[in-house]
Amino acid sequence: MDEINLLEKQLNRMRSMNRFYHQQFLLDVRIFLVVGLIFLYFSFTNNYSNYLLNLSAIFGSVLLAFHAYYLIFSRHYSEYLEKRINKLVGSDVFITHKLENNYMFPINDKKIVVAKIGKNFSWFGFVTLFITFFGLSLYVYSLYNIYFLIQNKLFTYFSVFIFLITFIIGYWWFIKNIGEKRLKDAYLNEV
Repeated sequence: MDEINLLEKQLNRMRSMNRFYHQQFLLDVRIFLVVGLIFLYFSFTNNYSNYLLNLSAIFGSVLLAFHAYYLIFSRHYSEYLEKRINKLVGSDVFITHKLENNYMFPINDKKIVVAKIGKNFSWFGFVTLFITFFGLSLYVYSLYNIYFLIQNKLFTYFSVFIFLITFIIGYWWFIKNIGEKRLKDAYLNEV
């Protein structure tokens, strides 16, 4: 089997992976929206449901970031494969990576997970930030209620500790681009 066919099979695999994680991300967003709204509704009459709202907001954010992690990986690898095939063929037969970089978000630029701030800001970036701030508002609301209404300071400190650990690791991996640097180190000289 020749190199181009092998690369095309890998590209198909990565595009399938990208599709799967987009679908899973959107399904999970819907699930966490419904769960969050149910716990929010119950929090108006039962303060203890704030515990569930709090934990589901933290867990949901980590799970959605996990999906974003795979989306970024598959975008990087797909772009690498498309460029490699284009180089072997001697023409731009695959341009999906160019479309994604211009329309969704530039994969190689510094961004907040998948939201590029600045002139390349997109609807994709807005939706990402919207979902993030929606989840964060549920977390803050529940934390406020746990601290002031239930007055459980131990759980509040525990929740803030988990949030800070999650934020620090997320910042390290996504904002400082440690994960993407690792990918680039693996394939940068290959194209």
